[in-house]
Amino acid sequence: MTRHMSRWLLVGAALLGVAWQADAQQLTFRLGTVDPQATHSGVGSDAFAAAVDRLSKGQMKIQVFHAGQLGPIPEQQRNVLAGTQDMHLLFPEFLTTLIDESRIISAPYVFTSQAHQANFLKSAAFKPGLDKLRDLGAIVLDEDWTWWQMDPRGVISVRPIRTPQDLQGMKLRIWESKVAIETWKGLGANTIVVPRPEMYLAFKQGIIEGGPETVGIAVDGKNAEIGKYWTRTDEYFQVVNIMMNQRRWQGLTDEQRTILRQAAKEGGAAFKAESLRGFSDKRTRAEKEFSVTVLEPDLTPWREKSKAILAALESDGIIPKGLAAKAAAIPAQ
Repeated sequence: MTRHMSRWLLVGAALLGVAWQADAQQLTFRLGTVDPQATHSGVGSDAFAAAVDRLSKGQMKIQVFHAGQLGPIPEQQRNVLAGTQDMHLLFPEFLTTLIDESRIISAPYVFTSQAHQANFLKSAAFKPGLDKLRDLGAIVLDEDWTWWQMDPRGVISVRPIRTPQDLQGMKLRIWESKVAIETWKGLGANTIVVPRPEMYLAFKQGIIEGGPETVGIAVDGKNAEIGKYWTRTDEYFQVVNIMMNQRRWQGLTDEQRTILRQAAKEGGAAFKAESLRGFSDKRTRAEKEFSVTVLEPDLTPWREKSKAILAALESDGIIPKGLAAKAAAIPAQ
């Protein structure tokens, strides 16, 4: 071997050593969602991942698994608590089997706006739930709860719905939550639990005739191909967060934690902006491309019927007694 070749081999080995060291220092996290990548959940998660990469200068990487690739919501939550999955895009109303305080979130017509709900999630009334979640093995990254879903809630369906009476006997897809199940039963629907990633197939096969979701999600998830009516209900508001395994969080430096928290806010801004398009651009697509009729009825009959549903939820112990009153008393702005 010549002296020239030997020198270049040493240089090459040194470069390989640097590359190996860089790879060894990179932290990788797995984040799971249940909605398609084109939805505001997907856009927000991808923006969070991009911000982590930028802020950490490539030393931290978020691998995003969209559309239920890591399982349905309950499974992903269990995975995060167990540490087999690092993060999950959390809709806190799906924590009802874990923390009592989350049961009020999807109860009908308790909150008046996203700001009202975000204030509740930051309040002393919800803090015991977050403390329990931490004890179970997880924390939330966005302490300010900035992931506001601006695309209003409604029902995609095969026939028009204007009042609760129109729901009578309709096979409606509901998620695994007693609050949601009893709410929509009380409104008149025949509720069927179907995991989010399986909703389109269940809709196509006629197992369900509709389900509560935003019009933007109905377009992105292709449910607008089947349901030709979407009714705005505004029965509750959605504020999202990123749930992270507590042990993984504790193993990070203060700088790394700061990066994740800052990136979570950037993801929240992208989520909020994209969800705004749900009721503008995507609503137009639903109407023009999929021939969906958008209905925005007077919600007075819905609110009136929901009073008895809310009372029954408290009476049956499905939501903690007095929590609805506490939530309503929290400032809305």
